[in-house]
Amino acid sequence: MNHKMLHRALLLVVGASLLAVVGCSPKVTRTAKVSDGDYYSAEEFKNLSREQRDAYCADLDDELATLNSAAERSDREASDLSSDLSGVERDVKALQSKYDAAKGEVDGLQEQVDYFENLPKVHVVEKGEFLQKISAEEQVYADRLKWPRIYRANKDKIEDPNLIYPGWELTIPRDWPHSWTVHQDEYLSRIAGYWEVYSDGTAWTKIYEANKDQISDPDMIWPDWELVIPRD
Repeated sequence: MNHKMLHRALLLVVGASLLAVVGCSPKVTRTAKVSDGDYYSAEEFKNLSREQRDAYCADLDDELATLNSAAERSDREASDLSSDLSGVERDVKALQSKYDAAKGEVDGLQEQVDYFENLPKVHVVEKGEFLQKISAEEQVYADRLKWPRIYRANKDKIEDPNLIYPGWELTIPRDWPHSWTVHQDEYLSRIAGYWEVYSDGTAWTKIYEANKDQISDPDMIWPDWELVIPRD
């Protein structure tokens, strides 16, 4: 074997040794950015060098730790939200209970309002009736002692409260008066004492204060004066 052939044989041996150590596939030149969701394919992973694989595995470990931390944070937030939601649900139930109770009261009051609004405002006197009997009727005042209000509201036709006649149409007042027409023999404390006014004779000063434009002396008022009855 001459010198040239020996040199060529040595080159082939060295080349075969390098191929056995390194392999035929080239190393992967790109770097996967795991934090951006970029990963090596299975084929790329097989062709990574040891250093590349170590770095890639370290990046995967870091990303896994980040994801686990985010998951734990999400779990805590979800737990807090669940607790807040439970509190809101309790508040809603409490408000619903209050609403139902208030609605029940309002409905009850509305029934009473409807009842009183539908009560008769006029009563036709029947044979054998007198003011106390009429006042005691359920649909009138349900109280025989309140008959004077019927009398006061019908003085245009009733001269003697002990004398009323069948067929008469008597007004049955239902509201709380905001004004008062003075009748004979009335004075401020007497008017204030009427149950439909204040039911308290000592409250006459309210009427006096509200009518100072026409009352100069509280001991002197005259029939047919129209007095304001203030309502607080």
